[in-house]
Amino acid sequence: MAYAALLSLKQAMDLLQSISESKNLVSHSETPFRFKLKSFLKQFKSIPSSKIADPACERRVKDSVQTLEDLIDSHLLKLSDQSSEECSSSSYIDEDDDVITFSLLFSQQLQKVIEELTSFVKTLKTTVDQQQIQQKRYCFSSSSSSSDYDDTGKQRRDLVGLDDQIKTLKNLISHFTLRFLVASVVGMTGIGKTTLVKQVCSDPSIIEEFEIRLFVHMGPRYNQLEDIFMVVLNQLGVPCDKVHENNDYVKQLSEALSAKRYLIVLDDVWIGVHIWRKLDYYGFPDARNGSRVIIISQIQSFARSVTTHNVPLLKDDESWKLLHQTAFSTSEEKCSRELEKIGKKIARNCDGLPAAIIQVGENLRGKSFQEWKTLSENEDPLVIRRDDHTPLSKALFFSYMMLPQFLRACFLYLGVFPKKYGISRSKLIKLWVSEGFLDPYARISPLEETAGEYLDQLICRNVVLRETQASIDIATTKKCRLHFTFRSLCVSEAKSEKFFHILKKYTDCEPENIKSHKRLCVHNNVVLAFPQVHEWMESVPNARSLLCFGPKQKYPIVLPMCFRLLKILDALAIRLYEFPNQILALFHLRYLAITCDGELPNSISRLSNLEVFIVCQHHNIKLLNNGPVYLPVDIWNMHNLKQLYCMGFDLPPPTPNDSNLVLENLFTLSGVSVHSCTMEVLSRIPNLMRVAVHIESAHDSIETFNFFSHFASLYKKFDSFKCTVVNPNFRPQVVPSIPNFPLNITKICLSGCGLPWKHMELIGTLPTLRVLKLRWYAFCGPEWKTSDVQFPWLDYLLLEDLDIEHWESDGKQFPRLDHVIFRHCYKLKNIPDQLKSAARVEVEDCNQLFANKMRNWLSLYGTEAKIRSSSIDI
Repeated sequence: MAYAALLSLKQAMDLLQSISESKNLVSHSETPFRFKLKSFLKQFKSIPSSKIADPACERRVKDSVQTLEDLIDSHLLKLSDQSSEECSSSSYIDEDDDVITFSLLFSQQLQKVIEELTSFVKTLKTTVDQQQIQQKRYCFSSSSSSSDYDDTGKQRRDLVGLDDQIKTLKNLISHFTLRFLVASVVGMTGIGKTTLVKQVCSDPSIIEEFEIRLFVHMGPRYNQLEDIFMVVLNQLGVPCDKVHENNDYVKQLSEALSAKRYLIVLDDVWIGVHIWRKLDYYGFPDARNGSRVIIISQIQSFARSVTTHNVPLLKDDESWKLLHQTAFSTSEEKCSRELEKIGKKIARNCDGLPAAIIQVGENLRGKSFQEWKTLSENEDPLVIRRDDHTPLSKALFFSYMMLPQFLRACFLYLGVFPKKYGISRSKLIKLWVSEGFLDPYARISPLEETAGEYLDQLICRNVVLRETQASIDIATTKKCRLHFTFRSLCVSEAKSEKFFHILKKYTDCEPENIKSHKRLCVHNNVVLAFPQVHEWMESVPNARSLLCFGPKQKYPIVLPMCFRLLKILDALAIRLYEFPNQILALFHLRYLAITCDGELPNSISRLSNLEVFIVCQHHNIKLLNNGPVYLPVDIWNMHNLKQLYCMGFDLPPPTPNDSNLVLENLFTLSGVSVHSCTMEVLSRIPNLMRVAVHIESAHDSIETFNFFSHFASLYKKFDSFKCTVVNPNFRPQVVPSIPNFPLNITKICLSGCGLPWKHMELIGTLPTLRVLKLRWYAFCGPEWKTSDVQFPWLDYLLLEDLDIEHWESDGKQFPRLDHVIFRHCYKLKNIPDQLKSAARVEVEDCNQLFANKMRNWLSLYGTEAKIRSSSIDI
């Protein structure tokens, strides 16, 4: 974890430098070290952990770096305290002495970091050089097709749940008319990729089709296309000296495979996304004769010329079948009904991974009923650790070790969430950025965009599972999760690295368990009710994150406030009577999520480094004579604020004559009412890109809806607009007029607005609109008519809880429409024929006649369909 520690140190030193411009706080050696650190981070960024031969050396670097960061952050905190209004005048007497002491300690610790880093770089360079020499030797050895680790897919097992997969893959390989050469079989480790491909390729009907058949196990040392080509040439019998002399591998492959139909399987391939794309330009010779190259990999291909087959996890019934076959290996062994019930629960807990099911089944073989029951009650059926030498643990740990340095901390961090927690993409990105896992100077693009790419890479490497996809881009994940095996590995590795510690029981909070950990993750908020736990937490004053992800509490709990260096405080699940004033002393706080009933303090801008602010009220009760509840006007001084979520609160109007009251970095504003959408407020948020407005129709007068007209005049480009009328009274039109949207807007979500369908014409003319979601009487009336040239870029359309009966259309619309969802539209009878061009149509809980009509209609046009109701799921 040295990379993440160094990246965090770099950001701490940047903050120190910005403050020390007027004060001589640091030594002259700091500047050259910053250049050296920048260079090292750039070189070290993409190196997988498997290349680090001396983990102890890396740990020493991490420890020394964190000590220096603690020193810097503590000093910056002290400076913040001295400059605050609450600080007494006597605190300034020893300020010069503090600076001298800090400068001395800083120089000493910086020198130690330099020494440790120099030693680590030297060791790393020696290791990489040795591995490169070894790789050249292996490229021409007779054993070049073997890898350093055993794939769990090699374990013998019955092919449970693979019938459809075998059929699909056979068709991909043998269907002569399919115009592709390379196909990849992709899935997480232990899912049975190699087993599947071996079963298909050993079929006699496949064998007789190909003149040349080759199965080559590659392994991670061959991570360039040129390396792979050399190994294949060697396996084809091309002399080693000829391969070495002539570097035109594509030409040599063409000569070796010319005029022959071949099937080449490359197993356990570890090439990156950018290497995959090279296959679009050069690769294996394609004589259009039905030859195939099958690549088995954990890493998803994005090359246009590669067809991908994703191997899915097993279903619950398939999991139980495999577990039963493994645990009861002979026909004489019987499984009682009670044991079957327990066994099915264990199988479900294996989360559909064949290798995990097999290992659990082997562990249960010959065990008693009580032992089965005990295992079923455990959180996980297996515990995965690096020192566990089972094939599955070795394979999972190897997948983790193959991650580049810039993804390692991001991956481990996913373990802070409870099991089966649907991890929101937006929440995860906020936390990663706030933790400092991304280099703010490495790229021009925003950190949030880079973090999203990091998550996509983890998903492409199949170490993170996609749960739901985004509406705009099906390749983008909206929610993700960890398979229990990888989560178990994350928790054990994080404990070893002192990266985070999970608190679920009273004993988890004891000093010997939490000592030196940088992040405390509370999965049972009740533990915070014990005074002894608060005392124990004082033993980790340098913790940077307190994450409370346990179930929401009905009664208030006191937050521990002994962590003066906190960057992240997520206490949204904890109820507080009032805002704890101790939070204002957390100078380094970047992310704050809190639920409290009281008003926020007027000096909220003391949190000058805060970037994400999420604040909710436990009770949000509005009376007819009550006006809006405003945030303190001091919030306009929080210039680093990027995202503000304030359910039940509003932004106050800034002081008119103070031009410095501008939130120039704020791009997301959510949870506010129309009182935050006045011209005087929005004009002070020049870079706003996303807004979510909540309207209490019973309390907001019609005049307040004039805010709609402000957006088009203030913003030329906008990502997302969401308007929800919380308590619509279902009068003919709740919102008096259609919003005057910015011309270049991407996403619109409306709910409860009660607009007539004729206003949809204005939305249809927006040239860049890609997502439109209409919920809960957003539009009212029985008929919607669309005309030509509307919705030119619309990709995604949702109609939910609307009273529409007929949707009619003239001319050509929706040229790009990909995904349409009808949900709870019980009166809907007809939709336009133009929707036949949509790739996916979903009908959920609409009237039965419409569902039957859609089933026939969609089967006729061959559109991918999902039709669900309380009695049907097709």
